Amino acid sequence: MKPNHRTSTQQRGFTITQMVITIAIIAIVSAAGVLGIKNARAEFKLQNAARLFATYVEKARADAIRRHGASGQESSIETFGPGSSTYAITMDFGAGTVETRTFSLDSGVSFLTAAKKVTFDWRGRITEAWVFQIRSEYLDRSLPVDVSGSGDITVGEQHFPDQLIPPVEIAQVSGDVDGSTPTPTPTPNPSPNATPAISPSPSPVSDTDATPTPTPTATPTPTPSNNGNGQGPGDNNGNHSTPTPTPTPSDGGTQCTSSISPTELNLSQSDATKKTGTAVFTMVNGTGVRIISASIAGNGNSLTLGVGLLRIDGSGSSIISVTTKNGSGNRGTFIVNVAADPACGSTQQLKVIVNN
Repeated sequence: MKPNHRTSTQQRGFTITQMVITIAIIAIVSAAGVLGIKNARAEFKLQNAARLFATYVEKARADAIRRHGASGQESSIETFGPGSSTYAITMDFGAGTVETRTFSLDSGVSFLTAAKKVTFDWRGRITEAWVFQIRSEYLDRSLPVDVSGSGDITVGEQHFPDQLIPPVEIAQVSGDVDGSTPTPTPTPNPSPNATPAISPSPSPVSDTDATPTPTPTATPTPTPSNNGNGQGPGDNNGNHSTPTPTPTPSDGGTQCTSSISPTELNLSQSDATKKTGTAVFTMVNGTGVRIISASIAGNGNSLTLGVGLLRIDGSGSSIISVTTKNGSGNRGTFIVNVAADPACGSTQQLKVIVNN
């Protein structure tokens, strides 16, 4: 007798757990793909903006060399400070006259360094090497465009800047100049028989028409009229008048003011003694508690900032420390805004110059 075998039907499909896991993987991969695309687009915008800006700088330099512009007709490029996205190019654009045109960076891209106007001379050189930092808001990263003193332009490079080239010491050379006293050439004496010419003396002429200078007559001092009681001058009727004092304007009380010292720091990425600098933020005539803050203009992160005293009650001082970061995107001239909340006077600006 054969045993009864129950035939089970085979079922096909996915469990809920498998579906949840599959959907989660798809979501993660899609999110990574979207983020990758956004990062790629932001990187493309940053690279394109920096290289287009560098191209216009090259054109301005070439135009300066071609035209040999006189004073007031030089080619130049100008930026307008942290957070701005426009720049002005002054050159001959092909019309035969020098004109200024304004251009804009791509959306989401702005300048991070301080405002600067770079002017090229007839040899294509500038007076001082400069670094333009162009920042991507999405990537929170900047790309440098360097202009050396000789006019060379590079994009995104960490190179040896002009500021670190030591001064050339010129040796003093001696003995290359003839120090002997030259023998003077004798001047021939005039002939002893020569008779010198005698100039006749002019005869004095009396001026019969001269007018004598009159003797000045003293002007009498007027005597002020008064009312006879010896109390000072009066009006036409003899009445004594008392002057009304001028009221002194009131300033409404002394207001809180702030200052920072020094106003400029020179730092270096490679010199350990110049990696960090400090400035003192001071408040005078302050009342109540104020919060002190420091931030890079343009919302950059190229510097590490520190505030020694975050809260000041009344008047007082706080030390602001600035430390450099390594990398080509962290060089240049930056503006650090230092302020108090509630406000105490105007926001103080600290200029920070970072070299390699």
